[in-house]
Amino acid sequence: MIIPNYFILIVLYNKTPKNSSTIVSLSNIDKKFKPYIKCLICDNSKKQLDNKDMSELHYMLKNINHRYKHNNGQNKPLSKIYNDTINKLAENEYLIIFDDDSSFDSDFFEKSSQAIIHNKEINLFLPIVYDRGKIISPAKMIWFKGHYLKSITPGMINSKNITAINSGMIINAQYLKHKFIGYDERIKFYFTDNDFMDKFTSTNKKLFILDYKMNHTLNFYLRGENFEIKKKRFKDLRRSYLILMRRKGNFMYYVTHIYLFIYSIKFSIQQRDIRFIFVF
Repeated sequence: MIIPNYFILIVLYNKTPKNSSTIVSLSNIDKKFKPYIKCLICDNSKKQLDNKDMSELHYMLKNINHRYKHNNGQNKPLSKIYNDTINKLAENEYLIIFDDDSSFDSDFFEKSSQAIIHNKEINLFLPIVYDRGKIISPAKMIWFKGHYLKSITPGMINSKNITAINSGMIINAQYLKHKFIGYDERIKFYFTDNDFMDKFTSTNKKLFILDYKMNHTLNFYLRGENFEIKKKRFKDLRRSYLILMRRKGNFMYYVTHIYLFIYSIKFSIQQRDIRFIFVF
């Protein structure tokens, strides 16, 4: 079996290696894939890993070429991290983006390797991602609103109106280095995936859906987080959404303002906190 060269980016945030399902998953994959992987762990936590945790990381990834980078206590924007990572890619690599809370196994690399080898002209490969039994990626993005899919057939599909989450994306380095114009660094965390997909689908008519189901948690919608922390994240979501929609013209921009007001009401009900209605 021919195995492509993978460059894996894991963005770690306030987790130790053993508490990151992504790092645990990567450590447990079949050894035949490990020589073909380079891994960068980009740590956005306030404190870098201590000696015990570093030893644990090196032990878990001992057969994988890996590097740990702490961002000096700064929660560095994802768009900036992604752009910096693109500059590190070799021409023959495929970038895989992971958050720190995804779960996968060796079949992810088995299925992606087969798909890449037989579809050299395709620049983007997506797993089918689930959260609590619901497909969350890929999804449809029509006008200003995303829509979850009830089902999806693996294989090559038309990319029109398709969006996806960052975690699990597999992207051809040649596309990223020579054709992709880069992530908009005004969009810091939320909607970096939509930013990428909007640019990708404008120049690529096809993408490939892997016959692979991956689990991932959408933490933003979980209740119980401190209001001030959640408010900051909610404001970033709104701001990034509007930057993305501004590119689509004034009509879409102003309609999105209305949609976001309605969304803030629904989010307040979901979070059981009326204060989110007044977050701008």
